Amino acid sequence: MAMRSAKEMKMHETIIKSVKGIYEQRGASQILDNLSGKYAVVNGIEVDLMLKNPFMLYFKIETESSVTEGESIAWKSMSEKLGTFFMLIPEPLKQEALRIIKKNDIKNIRLCYYRVVENKLRFISLP
Repeated sequence: MAMRSAKEMKMHETIIKSVKGIYEQRGASQILDNLSGKYAVVNGIEVDLMLKNPFMLYFKIETESSVTEGESIAWKSMSEKLGTFFMLIPEPLKQEALRIIKKNDIKNIRLCYYRVVENKLRFISLP
């Protein structure tokens, strides 16, 4: 698990809530997150957000300090135990994330991105 600063922890929480809100508006039939407890657990793997819309989607959300080689261990585990999942990362870290994914031969991972524009979160490539 990443060691995040208080600011990054708040950003992580805000992203989870924002993505959850997007899928609530899209009519997802089930949404679980890890904010209020360890409810988003599948096959022993804790994900940040999972939802059914209409298929089950799993999300791992990373912040500036958590797109690292160390975190790639969790990514690989998720890939092997859950199959395809979506990882939401800061847009400027796209190349670094791709490098780590390729180096560690991580399959079943789809990248989505976020950035802050005029104090508002913008999401790119959400499924």
